[in-house]
Amino acid sequence: MAGERQREIWNGPVAAGLLAVRAPLDAAVRPYGLAAMEALRPAVGERALDVGCGVGETTRELAGRVGPSGAALGVDVAERFVEVARRESAGCSNAEYLHADAQSHPFPDGFDLCYSRFGLMFFEDPPAAFRNLRGALRPAGRLAAVVWGPPASCAWVELPLRVLRGHRPGAGGPSTSGPGPFSLSDAAALARLAEGAGFAQVRVEALDLPFRCGDGVEAAADFLVRFGPAAAALREAGGEGERLRPVVAAELRELLAPWAGARGVELPSAALLLTAATP
Repeated sequence: MAGERQREIWNGPVAAGLLAVRAPLDAAVRPYGLAAMEALRPAVGERALDVGCGVGETTRELAGRVGPSGAALGVDVAERFVEVARRESAGCSNAEYLHADAQSHPFPDGFDLCYSRFGLMFFEDPPAAFRNLRGALRPAGRLAAVVWGPPASCAWVELPLRVLRGHRPGAGGPSTSGPGPFSLSDAAALARLAEGAGFAQVRVEALDLPFRCGDGVEAAADFLVRFGPAAAALREAGGEGERLRPVVAAELRELLAPWAGARGVELPSAALLLTAATP
């Protein structure tokens, strides 16, 4: 995350909105984060940097894997997230948090690991940010990060937008350029970005994992009108959006019914797993 505009966004209503859906959001994204964690292979005694750490779940996971002889530093541009992370990590002595802009913060070099769960897509200058993260790693350091794939392949994006457009035909789809959830959704471009920053052994692979929206259709519909591009469009619509929210949720419940199963409501989704190393 980076830049004055992103600092304003992430220290405004966006942070409050994400905290309000924290539990279902964590359930939805946890499998993707674990896939990146397994690819990273943290070892006891290593030092890890967690970029876009949010409220600290992933930083604590890293801290547990590197053990007391290692350390994990979580960094996020959202001050409220960092406050929550510090409070909830009080008993985790090898996890620390930094409220900073990972694009430009002068990290000390010597980290063994750089990890991110959906935290790399909001940089205003991605080449500069990737170079900065590359500089924070020691030689033979490792990077593993997960980002969203193409929005058209994410049903949790498309289904709510389809319903919303029935009421607001002008509601556009999410952008794949500039800072935003889908700015790194092109696998080839993501690989070039990492290579251009000086990373080696760059690999980008698809993660076709289900996106779990809730235990049932009611919970899932409520979540999807509060998280994602359709939720953002509803917020931007002001009073009209608030009026439409329950209407969209009700129609969504019908669309989500075929996706409900024993494990809850799971929708097809697409993500990309980036792994790389420093020479």
